[in-house]
Amino acid sequence: MNQHRRPPASGNAAGDAIADDGAAAFLAVRPRLLAIAHRMLGTMSDAEDVVQDAFLRFHAAGGTIDSPQAWLVTVTSRLAIDRLRAARRERAAYDGPWLPEPWTGPDDGDAFAGDLPYAVLVLMERLGPVERCAFVLRALIDMPYARLAEVLGRSEAACRQIVARARRRLGDGQIPAAPGDALARRRRHETLMEEFRLALAAGDADRLIRLLAPEATITTDGGGKVLAARNIVRGAGRIVRLVLGVARKLGRGRIERPARFAGEAGFVTYDGERPVRIVMAASDGERITAVYFVLNPDKLVRIPTES
Repeated sequence: MNQHRRPPASGNAAGDAIADDGAAAFLAVRPRLLAIAHRMLGTMSDAEDVVQDAFLRFHAAGGTIDSPQAWLVTVTSRLAIDRLRAARRERAAYDGPWLPEPWTGPDDGDAFAGDLPYAVLVLMERLGPVERCAFVLRALIDMPYARLAEVLGRSEAACRQIVARARRRLGDGQIPAAPGDALARRRRHETLMEEFRLALAAGDADRLIRLLAPEATITTDGGGKVLAARNIVRGAGRIVRLVLGVARKLGRGRIERPARFAGEAGFVTYDGERPVRIVMAASDGERITAVYFVLNPDKLVRIPTES
């Protein structure tokens, strides 16, 4: 990454000015770095660790970097690849299905050019670390292939092949083709999620069945810390029996609050003041095709308590 460096300045005043400029440059790009790292790693804590490590390396460079944003994106991406390699080994021993932690970072619409539905974050577990990095940088911030080649240390042609392979493995139908398509999809999805939330809160089995595709699935991530299904459950009828059966066992006093994660509609379940579940879903615009219950308490720590 020497192409982004410049000779260090001499003198304390100059050094202080560079330090101030460097901190400002980092803070300006931090939301984007967090967004990249989170989509790469699937948890906020890992994303924050990677971005902090990138900042420490940036600070240690002492003002010798010509293009701070480009340098920080490169370093963050490479650190995320390394962290993901370790995380994949850890997740192999995870208790039950593993789901990404929904985005709870800065709500900054300028942090990235586009975004990825939560269902795509789930599917990205199919990708290797380099594939995932290439796909995220293209889909999230529309990084040019020439620049992507610098980040990954591959040829531009190789990067095109990596992204194409990642899209095939995910299924192109899962990925909005244009901003207008993404906006329309999100609006339809928001309507379905609100109807699902209300039907679940009311315990309305018939309404839930109508909202779910016949072969819909539900994945519950308890991380071995709370009660959760250890396998993916398939079929609208089985899903409804599961979610309503759990609701009956838990009794009253639970509240479902609408929420947004990276702009995508979901909802949070509270037991009293305490958040106990994030509910996300995938849909085809007409019905819900997959439901995701994030129950692991470690993935709920950033959700505010019910006031």
